[in-house]
Amino acid sequence: MIPERGVPRLLQLVHGYPPRQSAGTEQYARRVADGLRARGWDVHTVAAAPDAGAAPYAITEGPGLTRVANNTPYAGLRRGASDPAFDRIVTDLAARFRPDVVHVQHLAFLSASFSVEAPVVWTLHDAWGWCPAGGLLLRDGQPCDGPGAACVPCASEWARDTPALTRAVGLAGRASRYVAPARLQGMWRRLPGGLRARMLAGSTPPLTAGQLADRDRTIRAFAARCAALVSPSRWLAAAAVAQGLPAPRVIPHGVDPVACRDPRAADGPFLFLGTLASHKGPHLVREAWRASGVDVPLRVHGPPGPDAAYVAGLPNDGALDAAVIPAQLARARALVLGSIWPENAPLVVLEARAAGCPVIAPDIGGLSELVEPGVDGWLYPPGNVPALAAALRAAAITTLPVRPPPTFAAHLDQLVALYATTHGSASGRPPVGRNGV
Repeated sequence: MIPERGVPRLLQLVHGYPPRQSAGTEQYARRVADGLRARGWDVHTVAAAPDAGAAPYAITEGPGLTRVANNTPYAGLRRGASDPAFDRIVTDLAARFRPDVVHVQHLAFLSASFSVEAPVVWTLHDAWGWCPAGGLLLRDGQPCDGPGAACVPCASEWARDTPALTRAVGLAGRASRYVAPARLQGMWRRLPGGLRARMLAGSTPPLTAGQLADRDRTIRAFAARCAALVSPSRWLAAAAVAQGLPAPRVIPHGVDPVACRDPRAADGPFLFLGTLASHKGPHLVREAWRASGVDVPLRVHGPPGPDAAYVAGLPNDGALDAAVIPAQLARARALVLGSIWPENAPLVVLEARAAGCPVIAPDIGGLSELVEPGVDGWLYPPGNVPALAAALRAAAITTLPVRPPPTFAAHLDQLVALYATTHGSASGRPPVGRNGV
């Protein structure tokens, strides 16, 4: 695992990794790894995500990738975002790999209390750092303006782990200081099946204010230890500062052009691409499309969200593989977003612009920074169906120039430059070069 000295090394942490997990943050993490490897870096990624049937902390190694099973994804809410077992996994790996920089893409399913010698960079992909529900979703159907007193009942809706399982995982985490994860996995497998079933069953008690306060302290301490924070949008950077975190460096995401605008796009459909969940607003897109009276078809693509009743009431043309999305955007009349929560910097919007596809988006969060009205598409007040219908009518008869987004190579240039400035003397190794060599 230890490459030759002189080769810059990045250790990356993220909550999932393609092809098993392919949402925006996971796709971005893979692009960073692939892009830096093309520049001569050695990159190793630690990805923690649910793995049905796997023992707690089960580790699967692959080239440049360590997958860690976490089938209690909400237990971290009760443990104050700290898990000694994950801390040991990361610390041991860092001791062997000896990275120049550790880049945290997300800490959900992981732990915010690990310790390494190398400088740490943390990219804020959402408001998870101060929102225990996973990123300031909705309260009473409106964007949440928290954090505040409502966090306890809201986060409790997300904490679906049972008390017995939480206690067992906590015990395993404490034991990991003295027992290797592989032995813990063997102990789990040797438990009687009936006992494991009882641990996975049962009701979920609500969280407490003390548990969320512990989480907040752990994450703030982690942020203070970081050499730098990064945000892809000015909006999220400002929100982080408002919550008392160190000011992030704003580095907008980039996407390389991968598909030319299809001549058939003038007759193409409107596309909704995203999780079929209420905060993404596919129901609003359908309602506005019906109200618009246009003869442009609407295609709704995305994985189902957790609310089965909500999903059942929606049209669904099936989730698209990430590899085919650029070509679909190149043939679309416009990409339509219905989000009623503040998106940060959705990858699909940049992919649309890279394909020359106009974007219809709510004027909320970081979306306002990605879409210039009259150039890249249209912005409308979030949740406003008549305004969205008007934008659909305009898109049906209007051709826009659509600016290409920054290239991913340009984005990597900024990341590597940041790595160079944040690398101090902690590891005693040479600073990372501006060009990655």
